[in-house]
Parts: sequence; structure tokens; C-alpha cells
Amino acid sequence: MSHIMPRRVVVKIDPLTEHLKNLQPEQVDALQMMQGVYSNQVAIGATLMTLHRHIFETDNDVYDLASSVASNTLPRLEAVADELEQQEL
Repeated sequence: MSHIMPRRVVVKIDPLTEHLKNLQPEQVDALQMMQGVYSNQVAIGATLMTLHRHIFETDNDVYDLASSVASNTLPRLEAVADELEQQEL
């Protein structure tokens, strides 16, 4: 066969791209702001996951943090407990 059929050009219409082309300028600004907020949330989430992993990999930090929290909050809670015991129901 010496005759080869030419390829047809396939045109895909992406509805999202078409919709984005028809946005008003303030809508585009709002989408860019939301994209920035989302990327900041992803960065913060990744940072928190890294910090959690670091805390769990170093056991001493967890125990030191727990003892620090307990030593700072227990005296305050004891005063509140004493005050609650003195109140009449």
C-alpha cells in the first residue's frame, strides 16, 4: 500500500480551561489568593509533619516536653481544684 492516510487532528476541549478563560479579573485574583492560601497550608502541614517525626524519633524531647508541661500546669490545676472543692453545690 503506497497510499497512507493522513492523521486526523484531535482537538480536545477542556471545560476547566474554557471556564478559566471566561473569568472576570476579580475572580482570577480570588483564585490566585486561594491558591496561595492552599500552598501555605500545604507548607505548614509538611512542616508540622516533619516536626512530629523529629519529636517521635528523639524520645528524650518527648519526655522533657511532657515533664515541662506537667510542672507548669499542675500547680495551676491544684489551685483550681482547691477552689472548686470549697464551693458549695
